Amino acid sequence: MRVKMPELCPFGGVAEAPSFSLEDPSFSVEDAEVNFPSIRNFEPIKAKTHCIYSAGSRIWGSPPLDRTLSFRENMRRVAGHMAHFINLSRAMKIDGYVIDLPDREYGDSVEALARSTHAVLRCLSDFDPMGEGCMDKAIEDPAWCFTFGGERIFVNTFAPCYPESHARYGFGSQSTIIAMQPRHTFAPMVRPGDSSLGPAIRQRIRTIFNEHGRSYAGNLSMVPYEAYRCIRPMQPDGPVVRWWETPLDGI
Repeated sequence: MRVKMPELCPFGGVAEAPSFSLEDPSFSVEDAEVNFPSIRNFEPIKAKTHCIYSAGSRIWGSPPLDRTLSFRENMRRVAGHMAHFINLSRAMKIDGYVIDLPDREYGDSVEALARSTHAVLRCLSDFDPMGEGCMDKAIEDPAWCFTFGGERIFVNTFAPCYPESHARYGFGSQSTIIAMQPRHTFAPMVRPGDSSLGPAIRQRIRTIFNEHGRSYAGNLSMVPYEAYRCIRPMQPDGPVVRWWETPLDGI
């Protein structure tokens, strides 16, 4: 039985103050990097995706969902765990954090993936230890980026709805994966003075995907709105997936 989400709605009013602490004695680096199912569920994607930086990256994963809790309370737990990642990622050179929604229904269509992504990011925004509330800001603004714990984060998604020919194919994983990569981890790949990957690197990555029959539209990489890149449409030339406009009254 999957974790239900009716408690997500409504989100109006003042967000709850985060209740977690970085002194949490239950936190374990070994769990985050090795033991949690989220790491195992992401491994096929990490090993087989055609991104030239993926295979050698160091990733932490979210704790497993507690099916006795609501979705929102589970995301409170994830937020507490992710706070450790944010706090330690620079010193320990951790490249990314993956949130694992293990039931197929969370991503069995692009529409379901959009709702799941909105729900996760909404909750994390509400439980942000820095209280920035990025999801309360204008999403279609060139200045907008998902933020948590004071870090600007690139959000990417993989889901079972995508076929083998798609760039976000999960390589057999039945999980819906929301991957978080802090902007500071891009620094080794970006030329001094630039704020993002250069055109040559972007083209190299697209070429590799094309050669493996998983082409994607490069135009999304060039638009000024970060939110447009969180979810890829089913077709390379499909319309932008406006996930932030999906309802939060359940999945």
